[in-house]
Amino acid sequence: DQSFAIVDSVVEQPNVASLTFREEQGSYLAGVVAGLMTSEDTEYTTPDDKTVGFLGGQQSPLIEKFQAGYEAGVESVCPDCEVLVEYAGTTPDAFNDPAAGQEIALRMHDDGADIIYHASGATGAGMFEAATERNFFGIGVDSDQAKLFPDAPVLTSMLKRVDNAVFQTVEAFANDSFPGGEVQTFGLEEDGISLAEFGEFDDLVPQEVKDAVDQARSDIIDGTVEVPESPQG
Repeated sequence: DQSFAIVDSVVEQPNVASLTFREEQGSYLAGVVAGLMTSEDTEYTTPDDKTVGFLGGQQSPLIEKFQAGYEAGVESVCPDCEVLVEYAGTTPDAFNDPAAGQEIALRMHDDGADIIYHASGATGAGMFEAATERNFFGIGVDSDQAKLFPDAPVLTSMLKRVDNAVFQTVEAFANDSFPGGEVQTFGLEEDGISLAEFGEFDDLVPQEVKDAVDQARSDIIDGTVEVPESPQG
């Protein structure tokens, strides 16, 4: 007699609404930013090395969606850019290992990465610590992490709007249209995914980068660009 909603998973029962997200779409936008900004001459980036990084938590199909979108976004604007990819582990503990996050990020920076995007939970705190220490850009995930790490150079964050998905589901229940038994997928078009503002670094981001992000968002929504859900390499 109870109605349930579950986030980031699918339960095939008539009284359960499964709420999933197109993380790859927001990650694509983050990749567009990284691919263009790594060629800019700023305090945090240098055009000498067209190298960026991706730090994942537990290696799994879910986190590989973030990687796939990010790599595709980078390649769309910088085909000769290199994307370094490393995961913190293969168990859920990989989402709670800031020391590993810092170690991986420092290693990536040594290899030329001046922008690193993470999808690694608390492990990402170590990446932001490395970014602060070495003065390179980090890109956050899920929420606007510039607010969580105010001293770190957080360029932007890929926002996963679980709040919007849950609100829409509760609203549907209140209106007697609860999507029980259905898989609801929230992407850019449904306001389930977006990109955070550049905040204090807004002046460092050229207008053409902002325009490229807007164009990519429109292209994804209208179907001109189809973002992969698994790494292509």
